[in-house]
Order: sequence, then C-alpha cells, then structure tokens
Amino acid sequence: MGHIDSGKTTFLDRIKGTSIVDKEAGKITQHIGATEVTIETINKFSGHLVKKYNFELMIPGLLFIDTPGHNAFDNLRERGGSLADLVVLVMDINKGLQVQDIQTINILKMYKVPFIVVANKIDLVSGFNRDDKDILVCLNNQSKNVSEKLEELLYRIVGQLYDKGFAAERFDRVNDFTKQIAIIPANVSNDLGLPESILFLSVLSQKFLGKKLTIEDNDYMQGAVLEVGELKGIGSTADVIVYQGQLKVKDEICFPTRSGLKCSKIKALLKPNFMTAVDKKCAYEKIENVSAAAGIKIVAPEIADCLSGAVIVSAEDKVAIENLKNKAYACLVKGSTGAFVKADTLGSLEALHKLLDKECVAIASSDIGDFTNRDLLELKILHEKNKEQGVLFLFNVKINQEFLDEIEKLKIPIFKNNIIYKLIEDYQEWLSKLKKQEKDKLLKEIIYPCSFKVLPNFIFRSCKPAVVGVRILEGRLVVGSNLELNGNKIGEVEGIQSEGKAIDVATEESEVAVSIRDATYLKDFKEGDILKVSLTLENISNLEKLEGDLSSREQELIIQAKNEIYKKQNQ
Repeated sequence: MGHIDSGKTTFLDRIKGTSIVDKEAGKITQHIGATEVTIETINKFSGHLVKKYNFELMIPGLLFIDTPGHNAFDNLRERGGSLADLVVLVMDINKGLQVQDIQTINILKMYKVPFIVVANKIDLVSGFNRDDKDILVCLNNQSKNVSEKLEELLYRIVGQLYDKGFAAERFDRVNDFTKQIAIIPANVSNDLGLPESILFLSVLSQKFLGKKLTIEDNDYMQGAVLEVGELKGIGSTADVIVYQGQLKVKDEICFPTRSGLKCSKIKALLKPNFMTAVDKKCAYEKIENVSAAAGIKIVAPEIADCLSGAVIVSAEDKVAIENLKNKAYACLVKGSTGAFVKADTLGSLEALHKLLDKECVAIASSDIGDFTNRDLLELKILHEKNKEQGVLFLFNVKINQEFLDEIEKLKIPIFKNNIIYKLIEDYQEWLSKLKKQEKDKLLKEIIYPCSFKVLPNFIFRSCKPAVVGVRILEGRLVVGSNLELNGNKIGEVEGIQSEGKAIDVATEESEVAVSIRDATYLKDFKEGDILKVSLTLENISNLEKLEGDLSSREQELIIQAKNEIYKKQNQ
C-alpha cells in the first residue's frame, strides 16, 4: 500500500524481475493484483541475511495483494487491508507521510493489520552513495552530511507515525516488533533494502500471526474475483484470490451475475507462474486443489457471467450466500436524477461511488461494462431532467466514437479516464469552471441592499434622468437598482460615476454621482433625503446564494428587507 508514485509496484516488480510498471496505465496499478513469492525466492533475495540475523524461515512463501496506491481506491484498499495479514507501506522518504499514506494507516488501524514501512527513494538524497547490497552497511558508509539528512528524514516519519498513534523505529533499532513499527530505508528500484523487507515480513508473519497461518479443513471457501475474461484454448475464466478455506476441482461455487446469483461446478484450477511477466502468454499448470491464501484462475461453466470485483463463496455456505444477496448489487443502482456512471469492475464502481459521494454528486444510474446504445438513451433522459447533474463518468470502459460524437452534440459533459483519480480531477475542474460561470452570471444580475443620502448642492440635473451626488450609507449600490423613499417608488439607477468615470458598484462611505431614470428632483426627492434600494424576493433569493461574499451587516439588511416584504403581503 502507499501513495501514488511511492514505488510500491516497483517493489514487486524487482522481486519478480518483470516490468509490470511499464504496462500499467499511468504507471499505476489499477486493480488489486496478487503475486506469489515462494520460499525459494525469499532465500534468493534474503538468504545472506537469514544467517546474519540468525533467523529460521518456516513459511512456504508470501502472497502479495498489490492494491492501488492512490486516493481514488479507498474501498479497494480497505478490501486489501481486510484480506491482508501484514501490510507493506511504501512511502517516499523525502516526502514523508502523504494523503494516501494517512488514509492507509487509518484503514490498518480499523482492521488492526500489522505493517512495516519501506522508506523508499533514499538515493534521491543529495550525495547518497551506494557501495554495498546490505542497507545497514550502505548507511554506515555515507558521508556525515548524507547520514544526518537521512536520519532527519527517517525521524520525521517516526514523528508523523507517533502523531497517528504508532511507535516506530529503524528496523535494526526495534526492541519489540509487537509494539514498534519497523522502518526499512530503501531504494527498491535497485534492490537496496528489498532483501531486508522480504526477510522481516517473513519473520514477522511466522512469529506473530500464529494460528492465522493455518486453515481448518471445515472452513468454507471464500475468494475475491479480480477479473473475468477469456483464456485462449480454455474459455471463460475468473482470476480469484482465495482468502479462506480450500477450493477443489468439482467443488460447487456461488457468485453474483447481472441476473442474480448463480452456482457452478469447478472444471479446472489453473495456477499461473507468478515469477514470469504477468501477461496473456503466461504459462499455467492445472492443479486439483488450492488452499488459502492463493491467487488462482478458475474455469467453470457460466463463470463469464460473474461480475468482476465480486466475492465468490462455497455453494454450501448458506450464510455467505445470503450476505452476497444483500451486498453484491448495492452499487448497481437506477434512479431518476443524477450522474450516469460506468466502470469495468464492481470494485472500481464502488470506488467511484465513494468518491462521487464525497463530491456530493448524485448518482442516478451506475453499472459495469462497456457503454451501449441503451446507456445513451438513458443518459439523454437524465441530462434533459437536470443539465448540471446529468453528466457521464466512464472509468476504464470502451465507448464507440459515434456515441462520443452524439454526446458532444448534445453538450453533455463526459469524464472518461483509465486512471480514476484523474477522472475525478477533471470533474472537479469542470465543476469549478461551471460554478465560476454561474457566479459571474449571477453577479451581473445581483441587486444589493443599500441606502444613500442625497448631498446638498450636488444636483447636477433635475430630471430625464435626475443626476445627483450621494454618499453611500450602507451596503452596495449597483446599476439597475430600483429606489424608494418612505415606501414610494422613485426610479431606477441608470448609471454611477466616480471622479468622472463610470463604475459598476459604489461601496459604503463612497461619494458618487448617480443618474436616476424616471425620477424628478423636488417632486420625488430633495437634498438630504435618504433613498433605499427596493429589493424583491427574487433579488433576495439571488443574494442568499452569495452568503459567503456578504458582510454581516448586509445579511442583516437582507433579513430586514425580507421581513418588510412579508409584512406588506400580510397587510
């Protein structure tokens, strides 16, 4: 887990010797993935340290759930946290705890998941010199300035973790791993600190997890579906993390589809070779059974109908099946007004729901899969009902150019991206522009509460229009304001001048010349009179939209004006 660009995908990439990072959209892992690291690989990376620290490794390996590292995937990270026994929090040592790191820590607190910190990118510290594969030897061989800077950065993280309720220390200085978070300085892009990270994860797992590392024969199987697709020569398959119980060929499983829950028998279980590049050419071997925790590819009739991101359970587990009925379809909603949302998996859809909820965006319709003609018809209806809310969000789904052209012709805002945080950023930028346009339009139409005094000896014209000098006593005077005196209508402000120049608004205490259409000096008003702006309920409604831009006195004047209107209406 970790903030965007912290290096967490590179962490696994270096272990496997692959180039996953270059294949990901935006170089960010977009879905929860799994990587199995066998004990042989652990020994390959960390064997020299096993002897140094006098450890004995007994686990068969580690299964990494590689969760998305940016803030858009809060709920997927929660799913990853709830599945995980341990977590590697990869952060940039130069930046300390960032937004997603803090969110991750809160999730780990919630689920009480132990974690270690990999303080990555120590090579970016000016003057850093790598002269050994052992991180401690390397740290000890740095110049005084570099050593001091690294210590400063390390203890900034220690302090930040302390503020979040955790005691932490550099891994070699930890006295009690059950009470302190181990921080491992690293440069994972060239394997520095990686052997120590793998070793301490392995040791901590077997030392502190205890019975969590065992499974019971009578545990019902449960798994998380990562992806559903086609495998050449095999047919429809589902990539699954089995996180509870055992799964065997011919076992019956239950999973959610668009048409409700379905049950099917396992035809084959395919185990990928996780130590090769993860792509469609990856070799698979057939196995008869698998135990938690494992990443596995399932071949079963009608598995193609399974919703990506769903949970699959044993058909014998009646309680789990009931839970599936209640929860699996929560994000597949249909409503009358709001945004139209489509994503590639249930997990992505859940993430979008959560983010849009934070932005207070109403969702009228949400679904998974590519954009269709039926979707276009529904989107048109939503946009006609509400121009602002009826927008389209597409995450990692296909849409034909003809649909895009039609949506553009209808001037329906569309937010499409395969990096979810960028999709939300685009929406926020559009919303900000829209609000500015609305506010600018409103400001042109706004009439403020105001009163002013007609100054003696400043009657420039008596009528058609009357032009007089005034002092603004309260509020703001703008062109278009209707004036009254003692409840009687006087006329409309046609123009305002200050020092011979036309202005749009005159503020409190200013002295300006005002031209008043339809008013006549001495007939409608005289020197020394105090004229007021006559507000309508429509004026007041517009003003209330600008509440944050009004002074407390202006807000009082608005309330007074509203009360006076209601009083007249009731007379």
